[in-house]
Formats: sequence, structure tokens, C-alpha cells
Amino acid sequence: MKHKFQLLDFPNSNFEIETSIWTGKSKLLKDNVQVEQSKEKGRPFLIPNGTSDLIKAFPKQSFPDFIPTLEINGVKNQIVEKLKWFQYVLGGLPIILLFAGGAIGGAIGVVGAITNFNIFREEGSEASKYLKVTGVVLATFTLYFVIVTFFSILIK
Repeated sequence: MKHKFQLLDFPNSNFEIETSIWTGKSKLLKDNVQVEQSKEKGRPFLIPNGTSDLIKAFPKQSFPDFIPTLEINGVKNQIVEKLKWFQYVLGGLPIILLFAGGAIGGAIGVVGAITNFNIFREEGSEASKYLKVTGVVLATFTLYFVIVTFFSILIK
């Protein structure tokens, strides 16, 4: 997942963060140049500030999002806008499959929920976002029931 953003500490720079939902690792780019990540505790990104100094930006997880915040000098900087509570509820509906369908349902549900949260953050009309999210919710449940039916037939 890639997200473009700006930081108040760097008003003339454009940032992009790429976060892997599988490994949890992030890659930060400042003006299309990858920023080095330190090996010290907290694994801060070392952002050059134009002089010879490096500013430490600590990536902090922000549940339920998979996109971290960046903490600079004790101030948490939101990378993406937080979703509204009802967007989390609607987008997270596929997670129900975790409780009803075990590992297979959980895997399908998590992928569906992450897809929905990304759809809500896309550019475009609100109506189209809600239609897409509703489609993903229906598709995840349908996919789960197709897989369960297939395995039941296969086992019999």
C-alpha cells in the first residue's frame, strides 16, 4: 500500500510511504528518494533536513489501520486521514468470517477488510466508494461460501 503525504516539519517536500501488510515493514521516500532506516530501537527513519542534520521519524502502529503514524520529536504525524467509525464498521464486516469460518474465513475476511479500508481512502465520489465496499463485502462472503461448498463436495 502506497500513500502520499506531507509533513509540517518539511513543508517543501513530498513523502510517500509503502507499507507491507504481510511483513509490517515500511519504506519511506522523500521527494522520490528512499530514506534510510536506522537499526536502533524503534527503527526510526533518518530524514535529511536540508542541512547536515538527520531528523528521526519513528513509525508507530495505529490500530486498526495498517498505515503507521510517524513520530517526530514526540509529535505523532498522521500519514493518512483516519476513517470515520461507520467506515471501519462497514469496511470491517468481512472480518466476521474469521469467527464463522476459521482460518480460511479469516484470511478472506482480512483481505476484504484491508481492501475496503484502501477503497475508502481512494480519490473519487463517496457513492462509488460505498458501492465498491459493498461489492467487496458481498464478494468476500460469496467467495467463502463457494470455497466451503467446494471443500464439502470434495470431502464427501
